[in-house]
Amino acid sequence: MIFNQRLKSFYFGFLGWNVCFFTLAKNVSDELSKLQSLASMEPKPFVVVEGSGKKIKNRGQGVVVSEEGHVLSAAHIAWIGEDGNYSENFRISFRGKGENLPRGEVHRHTTTFSDRENVSFKENYYRAKILKLNGMRFLGGRDLALFKIQSNMAKSFPFVDFHSLNKPKVKKGEIFYLCHYNFPHKAANPLFLINPVTVVGVAKTTTGLQYLAEGYYRVGSSGGAILKNGKLIGIQSSAYTVNAREVGEIPLGLISFHLVWKDQIKDLVE
Repeated sequence: MIFNQRLKSFYFGFLGWNVCFFTLAKNVSDELSKLQSLASMEPKPFVVVEGSGKKIKNRGQGVVVSEEGHVLSAAHIAWIGEDGNYSENFRISFRGKGENLPRGEVHRHTTTFSDRENVSFKENYYRAKILKLNGMRFLGGRDLALFKIQSNMAKSFPFVDFHSLNKPKVKKGEIFYLCHYNFPHKAANPLFLINPVTVVGVAKTTTGLQYLAEGYYRVGSSGGAILKNGKLIGIQSSAYTVNAREVGEIPLGLISFHLVWKDQIKDLVE
């Protein structure tokens, strides 16, 4: 009798474990499918933001958040250190074939790479302006900026939905996904990553409270979209590199990011 009860307990326990395992496996598979769809989009809603100074250009990441061409990025990209001033001259570019984009681009760049024979890669550039809230580039004092692409709106831009209408809540240990071109400074380079970052803490910065996440990044990933369940929940602001004296960049450490939500920009897009 006792043996039968133990056998039943083992059987139902094993069955429950299998249900949990397969549910988890399905969730992981569904998440990966979402990421594959985003990475395969043509054109992608993930862009490179460029601010020009007198002699140099700053480049970072960005994400389109409306079909009209509003783009969220990190506001510090607008600061040109050598000029000691903010840029008012911006371009936003889409990497890929350039098909199904609205017309109005001001430059098309085509290049080839030695590891792909007889294949060319393209980047389409548009003029853009930074939208100021109460005369300020930094939205709400945060390291966030909203840009508007200038185009002939015969077609809509691809865009990513916000995760929430109002300010979302974040828990330690949550896994989000950072979206970024690995080489934003190399025109038309298609290498694009969506990699996990894990929320581990918070940071008090000059632009307010930010969340800290641990994971892979590259120099130039500032402004990159951070996704939860395939939707936009944050924008990367800064990166804190591993101590790598005389070694060079080790692109694994901490990033900080601001949370974003739809109502946050409603006064600028209406």
